Amino acid sequence: MNFGLLQRKYKKIFILLFTLIISLLAVAAWTSRTKVAESDGGLRFYAFDVGQGDSSLFVLPDGKTILIDAGPEDGGKKLVKELKKLGIKKIDLLVATHPHSDHIGGMRRVLSNFQIGKIWDSGFISSSPLQKNFYSMIQKKNIPFGRPKRGHSEKMGDVLVEVIAPAQLIRGTKRDANNNCLVLNVKYGRTNFLMLADMEREQRLTVRPLPRAAVLKASHHGSSNGTDMSLLKEVRPYFIILSYGRNNSYGYPHKEVVRAVSSSGIIRLDTKDGTIRIVSDGEKISYPQNREVGKNGSY
Repeated sequence: MNFGLLQRKYKKIFILLFTLIISLLAVAAWTSRTKVAESDGGLRFYAFDVGQGDSSLFVLPDGKTILIDAGPEDGGKKLVKELKKLGIKKIDLLVATHPHSDHIGGMRRVLSNFQIGKIWDSGFISSSPLQKNFYSMIQKKNIPFGRPKRGHSEKMGDVLVEVIAPAQLIRGTKRDANNNCLVLNVKYGRTNFLMLADMEREQRLTVRPLPRAAVLKASHHGSSNGTDMSLLKEVRPYFIILSYGRNNSYGYPHKEVVRAVSSSGIIRLDTKDGTIRIVSDGEKISYPQNREVGKNGSY
């Protein structure tokens, strides 16, 4: 047996193992520093790819969280995985904008996997089994529950959450659930995030004018009955987020909306391309490509 050859062989294996261990430790240390850095100051916003549906998360400067909608039922598992990957353990404010399945379908998994501080709901009651099950889980878990209306606002640390709609109950439209949805403006410093849920024109007429906002979560997945040139001129966003699934049967985003956004020079971000991340320091905002946008003036 050639002991010299055997010794050299084991030495190489030892060096490889040692290098691998050092690399793993370095990656772990970098990941830890990154998580700490992300949690220090500033507001983080995420719009998740949940397929054909809506789900957005705010991580506030003090670490508190706001989750708006939970996507469709078949996207719930993916949403929970995304939230856990971000280190989320508690949802301080969970918002159900309206009872359609593409917005509350994933709520069961969210309620089963996270501690919930309180829940806001639009107050529009449907015959949907999903909404009934959602309410049943809230009751069983004894979670504080409210149905705030236009004019209500709540301070969460340095962030102000304003209820823009509903102002009043609307009946007799083509889509009453959409026209009674919960619309929020999340304000941090001079930056606004306007979350339109599935607001359509009938509801919009009851809450005009809408506030200017640096970031606009487009209404109704980029449907022409929710977002048009008039709305874009009113809100004047830097970024518009279109939340929809690939090859969806509704044709979202509609061509009219795409043309209006393009001609307005607004930066368009689509959830079908993956999770969107935007950061605000209260004065400036940056998006995934790390391009920084200057002071927002009256935003």
